Amino acid sequence: MTTLFAVMSRRALTRGTASHGPVYRIRTVLWHPDFRISAVEEHLSVRLPAHKRWSQLADVLIEHGTGAPRAAETGASHPGALVVAVHQGSRCWMRLGAGATVLALEAAGQGDPQESWETLASLAHAWLVAGLPAAALGSAAPYARWTQASDSPWSNRRSRCRADSASPECDRPTEE
Repeated sequence: MTTLFAVMSRRALTRGTASHGPVYRIRTVLWHPDFRISAVEEHLSVRLPAHKRWSQLADVLIEHGTGAPRAAETGASHPGALVVAVHQGSRCWMRLGAGATVLALEAAGQGDPQESWETLASLAHAWLVAGLPAAALGSAAPYARWTQASDSPWSNRRSRCRADSASPECDRPTEE
């Protein structure tokens, strides 16, 4: 079993309203001894529906819904988002990278995993930005069962660079 150590902090930029979801700035410190990598990464996580200015800036998008097609459609309409998670109850469909690869996930425990899906989406973002292989991501989150929902090739490259969230090298996070 793969061992992963991650610490996340979350700061609300907007709290959200009845018509717009919250926006968070996420900072992740990731250490993976098997891959001998440590990384510090920051990104913007937005729950849809949101103001267009926030959703277009998002690195991670979260929304209620069902199915791999919905995750792919949301990702296509928000090309800057590296990770898109669409969830309903214990099921989540997560689009990784600019390609159409979507993972189907099912929570392994009891209760409403909504916050777990948000955390897992942010972990997936940090994982991909650190340059770790997307195919190995499932072993890092034992509380969910993973299957690939689409046949597109894996993408673990950052789809865009932003000065406040990535170094000039698009695959490596900025360390402060």
